[in-house]
Amino acid sequence: MAARLLAAGLALAALAALAAGCGLQRAGHRHGRHAGGAPRATGSPSAAAVPCLIRQLRIRLDVAAAGVAAGTSYLPVDFTNVSSSRCALDGFPQVTIAAGSKGRQIGAAATMDRSLATTAIVLAGRRTAHIWIHLADVANLPAASCKPVTAAGLRVSLPGQPQATFIGHRLTSCAKPVGGTDVLIVGPFEPGPARPGTAQ
Repeated sequence: MAARLLAAGLALAALAALAAGCGLQRAGHRHGRHAGGAPRATGSPSAAAVPCLIRQLRIRLDVAAAGVAAGTSYLPVDFTNVSSSRCALDGFPQVTIAAGSKGRQIGAAATMDRSLATTAIVLAGRRTAHIWIHLADVANLPAASCKPVTAAGLRVSLPGQPQATFIGHRLTSCAKPVGGTDVLIVGPFEPGPARPGTAQ
């Protein structure tokens, strides 16, 4: 009788361990147009964290991951948390083209690509998120309405925050908005540093 009770107890313990192990598995998830496979997040999207402040971040253009296709330049910008505190990025930053670090804005602000899903990304210290900026080749636009001009770089600010940072990078854009054309488009924050060929 004791042997039977011991065998039953061992069987129940084995089943409990198996169930617990299954509970640790997580199915892949989708982020925007990307299907999950390997985990993509640099932090837990559900963990509570205050929004990142621009002074907490190192913001730089990742020229090595940039690309050109079908008359559009794809420019990735990395946001790295250089503080010791966790913070969150969500939604779309505001991006404009500027004549200089303190110069005037050139053309219209970037249009947000709302066809892409947004996900709150929690950044621990030294972790990175990125965005993709799409810049149309102004050579394909009517010069009379575009008024092509060479700019000194990009001005980037975080959602809901007035402070901005300037990224020096000479580029050609339109001095005026062109009807029916989004010259500059910005995507949402995505986890990890930008990788070549992954622009959406």
